[in-house]
Amino acid sequence: MKGHKKLAALGFSALFAGGLLAAPSVEITNVQQQYPWTNTVDITYTVQGVNKTHQTNRLDHIVNDTYFATFEAKNGNTPIQDVNGNTIFTNGLVQGNGTFTAQWQPKTDLQLTGCTMTPSVFRGEENAYFIVDLVPNKNGRYNSWFEPMSTQEASNERYQALEYKTSKMVFRRVPAGTYKLGINGNGHYWVTGFNAQHSVTTSRDYYIAIYETTVAQVNRVLNGTNDTNAKPRASISYSMVRGNASPGVSITPDASNNSQFLVKLNALIDFPAAKLGIDLPTEAMWEIAARAGSSAHYHWGNNADGSYAWYNANSGDATHIVGTKKPNQWGIYDTMGNVWEWARDVYYSGQMSTFDSDPFVPNTRLASGDNASNRPGRGGSDYGDPWEAPGGWHPCPSIRYRVNMGRNSIDWGFRTALYTNYEFLTL
Repeated sequence: MKGHKKLAALGFSALFAGGLLAAPSVEITNVQQQYPWTNTVDITYTVQGVNKTHQTNRLDHIVNDTYFATFEAKNGNTPIQDVNGNTIFTNGLVQGNGTFTAQWQPKTDLQLTGCTMTPSVFRGEENAYFIVDLVPNKNGRYNSWFEPMSTQEASNERYQALEYKTSKMVFRRVPAGTYKLGINGNGHYWVTGFNAQHSVTTSRDYYIAIYETTVAQVNRVLNGTNDTNAKPRASISYSMVRGNASPGVSITPDASNNSQFLVKLNALIDFPAAKLGIDLPTEAMWEIAARAGSSAHYHWGNNADGSYAWYNANSGDATHIVGTKKPNQWGIYDTMGNVWEWARDVYYSGQMSTFDSDPFVPNTRLASGDNASNRPGRGGSDYGDPWEAPGGWHPCPSIRYRVNMGRNSIDWGFRTALYTNYEFLTL
């Protein structure tokens, strides 16, 4: 794209679009390259029909509606990527009705003819997702950012692309609130006793990875390889995930550490705000996200359903590409089956309700007979039986198991969480 050129000269057709929920509408009035000759383009657009007083129930919480403007540029039928590789550019919050300007940076020089730019405005959720790009930037570091959500269904479809399972990491926001954990004891294996139903309250938002961490993601961080294996990384010990520090101690980032995933990952990320950090979720954080507001045995109901989980009846005793089964109501995949997932805590065989009053604080206490080196796992695996079966490894959200933190078990992997009030330790 050369020179100081406006919409017609750039070859863009100005389009008008109604919002996804019909009421809001947006119209592009001008597309103009910044002078002198940068690759930044100013998009001027007008929004009408925004109702800032409306509220929506999301994740069992009432929130004020927020609105976002997006733009999709094409050269003929070919989408034009921005500098982050996205084909749909989100300008962020729309503050109300009126005329606004967005700054867009295409990845490459634009063709001067045959281009179109389609705007949309939608009612959605601000900062619903957090993204980490595992392709290093020019400084050898990982970019990260927050993204809004229009609908859960649209986000589920968007993040199914292979890149979000291999070269990016995607985290879903879990808002502060009160949630039920555990299930009512009824004689089933590992149901009575320490898994009794109780409520916990989170004092702030956190984010949970929508996928189990994959082979590709681990290899990209630790080895710098451009892997595309989207199966969960199994046979990985707790120590290889976050190091040998106590669960109650934060991670010490170290970019030279090529053997402990979270230690190196956190050292390489350029976080967009202070006190953000990625670690294993505590058991309470994990179960809140896995249940997605459900108090049934599973997040989908009380009966085993192979459309949601890989377990012994359908897995062939093998792990499978993440995200190929249905997600839970919050768009989080494979919380049941595929691999057991490490939790951050020390394993405690007593009542969970005695240590999860603050879900962000990992348990470090021990009951009589407990081993200080054991760590809990959640979710069951590809070898697991449904919860109705006597014995076996049951993929019910409230079921817990334990393994020594140094053990590489064939059906154990992990899922990560973004903490929003994290204090790293320094070397």
